Amino acid sequence: MNSYLSIVPRYLSAHKKRSRLAIISVAISVALVTGIFSMLDALLKFEKIQVIHDYGNFHIAIENASEEEMQLIRSRIDVQNSGLWMDFGKALINGRECELGAIDKNFAPDMNIELIEGRYPTEKNELMLEQWAIKELGLEVNDKVNVSAGNGTAKEFVISGVYLDSGSTKASGIPGLLLSVSSAKELTNPEKNYYLVLFKDGIKVIKAEAEIKKALNIQDARIERNDHLLAVIGQSTNKTAVGIYQTGAILFCMVLLAGVMMIYNTFNISVMERVRQFGLLRCIGASRSQIKKMVKREGLLITAKAIPIGLIAGILLTILCSAILKYFNGSLFGAMPLFNISIIGIAAGVAVGLLTVFIACHLPAQKAASVSPINAIVENIGMKIFKQKKRGYLTKIFHVETAMGINNAFMKKKTLFLMSCSIAVSIIIFLGFQVFVDFMHYSLETTKPYTPDISLTSEQGLDNLYGKLSGLSGVKKVYGRMFGHVDATFDAARLTEDYKKIVGDIQKTDDGLFIPPEKSWLVSYDQNQLNWAKADLIVGELSEEKLNEKNGIIAVANPLRNGVSMETAALKLGDKVYIKTPNGTKEMTIMAILSKVPFGDSVNSLTTFVTTEKLFKELTGESAFKVIDIQLNKSGQEQTIDEIKGLLNSSVLFHDYRQKNAETNQTFLTMAVFIYGFVAVIALIGALNLINTMFTSVVAKTRNLGIMRAIGMSGIQLNKMVLVEALAYCIIGYVAGCILGIALQKALIYNFLPRLAATWTFPIIQIPAIFIVILLVTIISIISPLNRIKSKGIPEVIGSL
Repeated sequence: MNSYLSIVPRYLSAHKKRSRLAIISVAISVALVTGIFSMLDALLKFEKIQVIHDYGNFHIAIENASEEEMQLIRSRIDVQNSGLWMDFGKALINGRECELGAIDKNFAPDMNIELIEGRYPTEKNELMLEQWAIKELGLEVNDKVNVSAGNGTAKEFVISGVYLDSGSTKASGIPGLLLSVSSAKELTNPEKNYYLVLFKDGIKVIKAEAEIKKALNIQDARIERNDHLLAVIGQSTNKTAVGIYQTGAILFCMVLLAGVMMIYNTFNISVMERVRQFGLLRCIGASRSQIKKMVKREGLLITAKAIPIGLIAGILLTILCSAILKYFNGSLFGAMPLFNISIIGIAAGVAVGLLTVFIACHLPAQKAASVSPINAIVENIGMKIFKQKKRGYLTKIFHVETAMGINNAFMKKKTLFLMSCSIAVSIIIFLGFQVFVDFMHYSLETTKPYTPDISLTSEQGLDNLYGKLSGLSGVKKVYGRMFGHVDATFDAARLTEDYKKIVGDIQKTDDGLFIPPEKSWLVSYDQNQLNWAKADLIVGELSEEKLNEKNGIIAVANPLRNGVSMETAALKLGDKVYIKTPNGTKEMTIMAILSKVPFGDSVNSLTTFVTTEKLFKELTGESAFKVIDIQLNKSGQEQTIDEIKGLLNSSVLFHDYRQKNAETNQTFLTMAVFIYGFVAVIALIGALNLINTMFTSVVAKTRNLGIMRAIGMSGIQLNKMVLVEALAYCIIGYVAGCILGIALQKALIYNFLPRLAATWTFPIIQIPAIFIVILLVTIISIISPLNRIKSKGIPEVIGSL
């Protein structure tokens, strides 16, 4: 009864070319899904390590927990670890300012407190210090030091251990000092006292938190969540995190849709171009049911070959991303396995491969089964091109080969729709994933060209250091800043309503100005810093010479206020600013506007202005740098640092940013590798999908194209006709994909990632780049099949299956 099934292997052998195309299509789809899901799984693993390093390994923190509350929480079966973390604020160690804290020994590793020498403090007279501080203060393990707490209480301690440096405290120049919990309680009362709780894997944190609050009658205000860690494990209720989850869900649904479209398109073209063969099989006794089964069996045989190829390709992509992080950030990810094979990715790839083939085969199988045997034999499909009922209008406008190419594209509406959709979906997904690129650049910091390795600060000024530092052989670049507060006024109409609400009534003068309720912060830049500031330039020109010549000043659109960017004054180019100086009021002209500056004032100011060093001295009467930033050469840094320290006196604070910069870049790199990996995979898969789609389309028309050659069409005309048809598919797909992709970008940003709303801009680079890539790929994709057709004899082409 099923003897017809024996035809399938021979049938596939006779159609090896089409089979290879179908295998490639399925493999691409499986590779896309496997790669995306595997890379996402790996990203979450790497990101979890990064978040734990940056924010600690705990889920919730309970403020001022009692002994009874701690005991009950500690005894819960779903709690993996818990411990006290105390922050006592500023203190003094041997007269040097430090940050005083305490932590339970059992929870110290979860807060990245890594002992490298000695032991944890357990006795009431013991403490531990950071490695850099031990060296800075000239101390060793077992040395005695005097510690004075903020309340004036002083006590002698013994250094029991040394722990690994923290980038943030090292950059601040204020060492972290840790006591045992018992001795800390006796020394002073903590400013902050948290009981940190880490739940076991698989526990629903929000549900467990609710149970704890209910059982112990704890108010919401006493509980804080580690939202960064909860976001990574998919349990955050933070709006931004939820927006990322929703955005990811939409994009991954589109990835699945792309897989179905790619496979269905290939199968549909293949089946529809073999209608005559299916009719012949019907003539020799195959039933409709048998034809359906044969097409589906063909799909399953193709899938069996394609899925392993797709899985290997997807896994290799993940291994590549893992290798980049493992070897470029060995200190953090060195312990992670290189062959980071994702069971989730493999399972998703296999499931999607089988599911999409089943879906993609269903309709073509029905079409194949519905072919009438008589029509299939009598009707020569290839000769339909001669059945012209009336003359086409396209030939009046274009050359005949161009008109035929356009007509071929639009003649089969379903094929046009499927081909265009296949291209459009790839573009939509590519533009959609750009949202994550924007999110990464918006939410993650990274070092900039002006980021210093070392900073020196002094309230007394750093007058004599600039020249000496510039002369050191290990110093790459030195740049200083002066800053101070000035009384500045301008057109009162420029003050924003938000600022007016904060400061209350503002007194205006008769000439339209106002009496400043607060001072403005004035900062000096040299030409190097002005050049770096061009990255944040909204409008205007940053020229030291022109600023000096025209008494120019630079406004900052969003200065920091209480650590948050806020527009306090909507100043415009050409506005006049009047600044009170030691020699009277001076009129300045706004010649440029920056979106931000990379630092903030220690006190709240009306707004922030930037000007040149020359004008700063004229406006304030001060000439001493308050900050000198230093960038070091890569080699011999420790020797250079020793030389720098030898030039300093006790009034100068030394800030080493190198470790913090490295940690910042590592955080960015972790996300960037995978986000750009996603985008690269989407772009690659889109290009391969286009090549495969066009290749399949041309190969499927082999017999028709042979007939065109037989009736006198030249090779050049044939190329032009096929190219025009291919371009018709691509242009329609390109236009639809760009319109829907841009709409998706805006919808994702505004609805799911509201923090990015202000940063969305039209993808002016991506849109033309996509068009160029599509154009090139289209041309490349049709060259090979056309050359094969033209290399054969006309009788051979016409007689091909």
